[in-house]
Amino acid sequence: MNRFLPRLAVIAALALSGSGAIGQSGPIPAGVPTGTAGPPGGLTEGVTGNTPGMADQVDEMNRHIRERGGNSAAHVDRARPATAADVIAGAAVNDRAGVQLGTIESVDASGAVILTSVGRARIPIEAFGKNSHGLLLQTTKAQFDASVAQANATPS
Repeated sequence: MNRFLPRLAVIAALALSGSGAIGQSGPIPAGVPTGTAGPPGGLTEGVTGNTPGMADQVDEMNRHIRERGGNSAAHVDRARPATAADVIAGAAVNDRAGVQLGTIESVDASGAVILTSVGRARIPIEAFGKNSHGLLLQTTKAQFDASVAQANATPS
């Protein structure tokens, strides 16, 4: 219904203007497309509703990305669980935004020790994820640094 309102408004404006050209035009011959071009003089200029806005276009693009799944660039970089073979000494570890948290100093059965600018933290292997940029933890750098600093603080 909304997409027909601009056309109805143009037709009503033409009818009220008293132009005799509309009444004299006769029936539209078969095979001639209707409704695809505006009337002469640019009367449809500035009429909205026929084309989607920028937000609608972005929503539509995101819907297509979600539906295609494996074919989208977002899917390729999606985090997935890291295996024990992925978690190795010397590997950089990033937060969920790609900011480096620290470097893995050592790995054993109880987890990996990450060396950061504020101290060390032992993280279970199961907590690591990976994407095309390497290892990651589902946290932010600020949260991680605060947790590591608190864990490394000496009791007073």
